[in-house]
Formats: sequence, structure tokens, C-alpha cells
Amino acid sequence: MTQALRFVLTQFCAMAIAALVVGLMAWPAIIWASLTAGLSFSAALRWHDGQWWRYIHLVFPFAVLLALLSPVDPRWYLAALLVSWMVFGGVLRNRVPLYLSNTQALEQLAKQVPAGARLLDLGAGTGTVLAWFVRYRPDVQADGIEFSWLPWLFGRLRLARSNAGWHHGDAFAADLAAYDVVYAYLSPEPMSLLWEKAQKEMRPGSLLISNSFDIPNAPPARICDIGDWKGSRLLVWKI
Repeated sequence: MTQALRFVLTQFCAMAIAALVVGLMAWPAIIWASLTAGLSFSAALRWHDGQWWRYIHLVFPFAVLLALLSPVDPRWYLAALLVSWMVFGGVLRNRVPLYLSNTQALEQLAKQVPAGARLLDLGAGTGTVLAWFVRYRPDVQADGIEFSWLPWLFGRLRLARSNAGWHHGDAFAADLAAYDVVYAYLSPEPMSLLWEKAQKEMRPGSLLISNSFDIPNAPPARICDIGDWKGSRLLVWKI
């Protein structure tokens, strides 16, 4: 069961129990939100791996209550939904949120990329990786593909005057055969699928590099510590 589905089920059950109790006791809405938050937080202590999920459970009922009580035009909620879809559309398709590579990660990545290589950034976000390589490693032909429209548009404007290849589309539909290095900062969910795709399409000797997320049952050839506050790593596989 995915973390997102656990979140939905936990919240639904907690809200149902809280609504029943509040209905019987005729308590105000703030008691309903507090009871829901307590129940869902307690369930999250057992169900969820990441500690931050617990605090999402704790805050979410109060956010719902605030939204219900606020005199906000419903069209603002629609606008927020559309913007969220334009930024995080990849979550719905491949369960890949928007992650941006920091400077430490890019410096480590550059050390792994051979001179004159052709690099593909899968799920390229706003073009951060490509912009960095254009500036500091012009010997590398850097291409990127991004599915979500708003980050892609930002990257298009950002890279308009460069020779980087900037594409809109599904990262898992891209052909990896032409690239010496494929870089991915995705999520744990699609890594097995990415590994299968890389083994089928990438040439022998080429490199698959993942920021932070490993591949089940496929130990990397080497691991490079990025040295940031998140304890991030680059995991490198040689095809």
C-alpha cells in the first residue's frame, strides 16, 4: 500500500470516527478537528515510515476546517488545483514530484560525467541541471525532458538561448539509447521501472545516475556523498 493511499485511508477513518463522536456529543468543529488530528496522528505513528507524514496528519484536519470556515471564492480553489496540476502533474502520471538538484549535487554529478558526453536529465524540472552544465561544462551536450507544464515552460524560457535540448513529455517514453549518462532525481516509486528501461535501451558502458533514490536489488557501482543537509547521495550504475 502506498504512503498516499495510507494517508487517505487514515484521514477518512479518523474523520468518520470524529464526526460520529461529535454528532453524538454536539461538540463544536474545533473539537472535531482536534479529535481527527489526534486519531490520524496516532495511526500514522504505526502506518507511515517517514516522520514528516505524522505531522501532515496532525495539521491536515485543521487546514480542512480553516478552508471550510474561510469566506473564499470557490474559483480560487479551482485556480489552486490547476496550478498544482501544472507544477506536479508528474505525480499523477509516474508518482514523481518536483525535486530540484542543489549546487552540491550538480558539482558531484559533473565529476561523474565524462568529457564530451551526452547527458539526459529525466524529469528535468525547471532546467536546473541543464543550465548548470551549459555554464560550467559546455563540453557536455545536455538534454532534458519534463512532463509538468509550468516547470517545463520556466525551463524553456531559461534555456532559450542555449544549445541544450529541452523537451516536453513523459520521461519514461524517452529513448535512452543515444546517451552516455542518464541522470534522474525522481522518487522511490518508479526506480524499478527505470532500471528495466535502462537495461533495455542504454549502451554498454553508459552510466545511470540517481539522486538519493536507489534501485531495489540492484547495488550501484559507486555511491557519492553530496554533503548537503539532507544527507543526499548520488548512486551510479554502469550498464
